[in-house]
Amino acid sequence: MDFWLAGATLAGPPARAAALHVVDGRIAGEAKVPPKGAHVVDATGLYVAPAVVDAHVHLSVAGDLADVAKRSLDGGVAAVLDLGEPERLLSALGKLGSLRVKFAGPLLTAPGGYPTQSWGKDGYGLEVADADGARAAVRRLAALGATFAKLSFDARYPVLSPSAARAAADVAHSRGLRVAAHALDAAAVRLALDAGADVLAHTPAGPLPDALVREVGARRLWVVSTLHAFGATRALVDNLRRLRAAGARVAYGTDLGNEGTAPGVDAEELRLLAAAGFTPSEVAALATEAAAELVGVPELGRLTPGAAASLLALSRDPETDALALAHPVWVMIDGVRRAASRSDLPGAAAPERK
Repeated sequence: MDFWLAGATLAGPPARAAALHVVDGRIAGEAKVPPKGAHVVDATGLYVAPAVVDAHVHLSVAGDLADVAKRSLDGGVAAVLDLGEPERLLSALGKLGSLRVKFAGPLLTAPGGYPTQSWGKDGYGLEVADADGARAAVRRLAALGATFAKLSFDARYPVLSPSAARAAADVAHSRGLRVAAHALDAAAVRLALDAGADVLAHTPAGPLPDALVREVGARRLWVVSTLHAFGATRALVDNLRRLRAAGARVAYGTDLGNEGTAPGVDAEELRLLAAAGFTPSEVAALATEAAAELVGVPELGRLTPGAAASLLALSRDPETDALALAHPVWVMIDGVRRAASRSDLPGAAAPERK
């Protein structure tokens, strides 16, 4: 497959009027205009941006895996980070068509800990009693293909001991896995930091002391937004604003599978990121380049040679409209159209968990 996508404005920075050359599902280059005789796909009047990456999902909680994957792709999501799946389903995550899936497996938790007594009682949590059990669990999940480990800190239930949490993080890091933490209040964030977490899987909902915010920022932790799924409160939005100002790195994530979420790009999440002080251009970057970096899919999130031709064609400029990514005119994944309003494009035509 060899074609030029012409007539569009390519999203920045910098935004530019240029044609993209796509060969075998990847961007091969760009030029002011396509060469004579080239196969041209007309995108005149549209804006082209990278497809979105969602840095926090629970695919099987959202529904049938194949259906959720299809709806995600059709909606403009090219890759996801699944931060809570039973071990029995992990092999299926690599068989979801064009959707790139990175995963952590089940949440590592104390015996009787979150989420084993609530939404995750059917294998979504993995209970570890001590440091040896935590090490063994991470080794097993890494062998199954996990690229993240997720630690659960929820004081409504028994919480991982500091030694078990640290042991899990140390083994994860020794194998090149990042460590994400379910930590929604200051005490839980403290435990996550002491364990050596790299990522807060949610924006914390509870009050955060200034010193703790500064420490998160100084460590350059990642924070996955998930503002919509957790109620879009003023405290959530303010916490994300403060964490970002302190130096934390932020990535777009929806917690797909939670109440009020659906496959595809979440317009409300984008709006809330704007409310947290991110410019439209920054919002777009959080959902593309930043999320791709965190998730570990470097071929996504950019419009440069060598990147996957996973693209959104938009009627509105994402540099000035924070919600533009949620309303694609058409979606292309790896050079193949998923859904389109134009005929010249190549290719074929949740429960409460808080």
